[in-house]
Amino acid sequence: MAPHLGHEEFFSSLSDLLSKTSQKARGSVFLTQKPLIDTTASSENASSSRPSILIRATDGNTNAPNPKNNKVEKKTVSKVKLSTIVAPEDLEAFYTRYAEVCKAGMTGLKKRDRKKGKAKAKGGAKAAKA
Repeated sequence: MAPHLGHEEFFSSLSDLLSKTSQKARGSVFLTQKPLIDTTASSENASSSRPSILIRATDGNTNAPNPKNNKVEKKTVSKVKLSTIVAPEDLEAFYTRYAEVCKAGMTGLKKRDRKKGKAKAKGGAKAAKA
């Protein structure tokens, strides 16, 4: 597993990932965060202090072949995985910068067309009533 990045390196890699994904016709970026529980600390200290936060970013690429597609892909694109650990005292400054990077990277996105889904749901509801 790759080591966790520093905050500045994480932000630069995240902005690169968001810009590359927005330039493509399709793609996803998954952002996750969860508390990082320290199992080596005693239980009294863990309950009184806030845990560090693990922030992850990844693109939607997997190395697994598509079962619907019988063709063998010639080029395999590796999955991009980024992660960093944020200490509780650095959370406010980190989230401020994190929000700026995410907002800047989402300018190229287009809004999803949901008209087809509504039409299917409407048609399905009418057929069920009849």
